[in-house]
Amino acid sequence: MIYKSKTIPQHNICRIVYFMITLLILNSCKKNESRLEQTALQFAASIVGQINTDATGISWDKGDQIGIYMVKSGQQLTSASIVNAVNNHVFTINGSLFQSKSPIFLPNEQVDFIAYYPYRPIIDFQYPIDLSDQTKQSALDFMYASNAKNIAKTNSTVPLNFVRQLSKIAIHLSISNTDALDANQISVSMPSVHTQGEFNLSTGQLHVNLAEKKDIQGKVMANSNNTAIVEFTLLPGEDMTGKTIKLISTDGVRYTWTTPQNQLLKNLIGGNRYNFNIKIDNGELSGSIGDSQAYLEIPKMNNLTNEEVFIQHFLPDASAERNYAMLYNKKLKMAYWVAYPLYNSILGSGNRTDAWGYDPALSTAFQPVLFKGFQPTGYDRGHQLPSADRNLNITHNKTTFYFTNMTAQASRLNQGLWANLETKVRTWTAQCDTMYVVTGAMPTTDTDNLLDFAQDNDGKDIAKPKYYFKALAMKKGSEYYTIAYKIDNVTPPAKSTFDNYKLTVSELEKVTGFTFFPDLDNTKKERIDTRIWK
Repeated sequence: MIYKSKTIPQHNICRIVYFMITLLILNSCKKNESRLEQTALQFAASIVGQINTDATGISWDKGDQIGIYMVKSGQQLTSASIVNAVNNHVFTINGSLFQSKSPIFLPNEQVDFIAYYPYRPIIDFQYPIDLSDQTKQSALDFMYASNAKNIAKTNSTVPLNFVRQLSKIAIHLSISNTDALDANQISVSMPSVHTQGEFNLSTGQLHVNLAEKKDIQGKVMANSNNTAIVEFTLLPGEDMTGKTIKLISTDGVRYTWTTPQNQLLKNLIGGNRYNFNIKIDNGELSGSIGDSQAYLEIPKMNNLTNEEVFIQHFLPDASAERNYAMLYNKKLKMAYWVAYPLYNSILGSGNRTDAWGYDPALSTAFQPVLFKGFQPTGYDRGHQLPSADRNLNITHNKTTFYFTNMTAQASRLNQGLWANLETKVRTWTAQCDTMYVVTGAMPTTDTDNLLDFAQDNDGKDIAKPKYYFKALAMKKGSEYYTIAYKIDNVTPPAKSTFDNYKLTVSELEKVTGFTFFPDLDNTKKERIDTRIWK
């Protein structure tokens, strides 16, 4: 049998060629998609807590390394929850990002990340801490990050918020020219403090070895003008009241200063920096607490009355990360101010709970009962920390509905001009590293000392604010920019905007009597940069 070859029609050849080209294009697209999906994991890391005097306190240095754990989303860090063997994997800073020498890729499932600094080999997720040797302060730093949750494969650059866990004591020492002393030749010691502990990376909890105490020598950094900064890094929870600080010169001259009985010093908070000023003049030593108060956003607090109490809240799902703090008056049953940080990863888009309830940090006897609104009508339960500033999840948002966070705010102010200002603050936050906010309510003014009252659900008097204020400090890179607002607690005039009520932070300090952002130079609080605050 003879087979005859068939000639393929021209139009069929065109179809075949078109089909082959289409396959090549589709295959190329799949390869490109695969490359995009396989982008190596890297981390954009920010630092919060413990304000330092040098730039390295808020930024990363060349060679810095972090340890990373990748775990199944929603699960605690255990050997069984670790994904793709990313178990204490080291990432090193490269420019502005932390990257790995051996590329790590995100899996198809959503994952969470646990991270810490500085990197070291560890056992059973327990990071050992020993503060016995204070010679190199930077080596004693320890930070923890647990904010990166539900990370999907489409996001290969993961944001991390590292929170400092240890406390810092900074003594600013000044020696007058009349004393034959040299700041370079003085040692400073602190008696009987805890120096050892372990940080559990699974739970985010620091466990202090309470059975161990010792005296430690601070790191003295002398300046040319016979002044010095003496630094101690301490474990949180340490009681610094009544501590006898000893200063000894090389020729044997001794000075002692005892720290005051101040409630801020009774239980040091991780991530806080506490400043002291000590002066030696004509052989006499004197000392005081410095202006610095804990975190940057917390105003200066000295000599609180028995009616005033400082309350600090941390995030319920990240106990090492601060939520907000307040200065609360138990008699007036309102907070003078509420201070808190804002940054992109703490902001959400929903989850308002309306979970009105008592603040667990304070006896209910000192709180208003506000399951329903204030009387008389026309006043809202005005949040000082807005609900929308903590709506990433339900547990965060519930903390904004504590009664201690509420004041009797004129309804049209709360729902109009004030709400617009709160929205603008969140808009600004999206454009910076961190926004430090102090929202306040004052029951009196310089010209009106008479108290006005609203009534809670039990008919009890609750002080009604005369005016509200906001003090803002924006951190962009290593720079800080400030602005403030002061608005009377009344229905605002028609067509007025919050821009009509702006003033400098320095001006607001004079009006309220508070010192805001005490770690910032006054020059940064005396002007408003209109290029920033648009």
